[in-house]
Amino acid sequence: MKTAAYADYLIQWLETQRTELYGMDGYTLGVSGGIDSAVCAHLLARTGAPVQALILPAEVTDPTDVADAQATLESAGISGQIISIAPWYDLIMQQLSPALHAEPERVNVLRGNLMARLRMIALFTTAQSHRSIVLGTDNAAEILTGYFTKFGDGAADVLPLAGLRKEQVFELGRYLGVPQTVLAKKPSAGLWAGQTDEGEMGVTYAEIDAYLRGETVSPQALERIRFWHNRSHHKRMLPPKPKSPDEIE
Repeated sequence: MKTAAYADYLIQWLETQRTELYGMDGYTLGVSGGIDSAVCAHLLARTGAPVQALILPAEVTDPTDVADAQATLESAGISGQIISIAPWYDLIMQQLSPALHAEPERVNVLRGNLMARLRMIALFTTAQSHRSIVLGTDNAAEILTGYFTKFGDGAADVLPLAGLRKEQVFELGRYLGVPQTVLAKKPSAGLWAGQTDEGEMGVTYAEIDAYLRGETVSPQALERIRFWHNRSHHKRMLPPKPKSPDEIE
């Protein structure tokens, strides 16, 4: 990858989307302490446009993630705010409890998805108040496998990392000056204590990247990649619509 040239391309691409497609004044970004949002923060810093950066921890968020998010903003030269979503989460779960299944499947995922959706509510509300667009941080590996929350971190106005494998996100991060603590940590959505992306998926990003490069991967890795891809088709499409009455003979 021609890293410097691609970074310049993304910065210009972001500005084109903001000014020509959306006609907005700036950008809004959630910063998690992970590599993807860190790369996005550094790209936005180089656009010169206003940026609203939010760190949105939940009760289960590791304090080191908050520290890494703050270090990311400092390294990018962007100011931001820390706003806990824990009170919102507690209130919604309390109010929803009569309607929820008594024994829901994958309860950790259910709870984590709610956290992701609450964060996107916060981001879009903030963006609307500042006439800005919301950046999504999903990369090519996550889009392939559907490793994002529908209407959560998968909801955004633009997806600047969508063409990058995970290895390329790290390469771009090193070029842009993302803090070493962020570059060195294991990727995690941070949706419950001890969670890691690779542990949950049962396949490594290196294997997913190899698949995206068109290389042969192990049967076990191929099975996991196909499993996650096939079960997440609904995340990569618009909601189906029926014919209108006028279209039915």
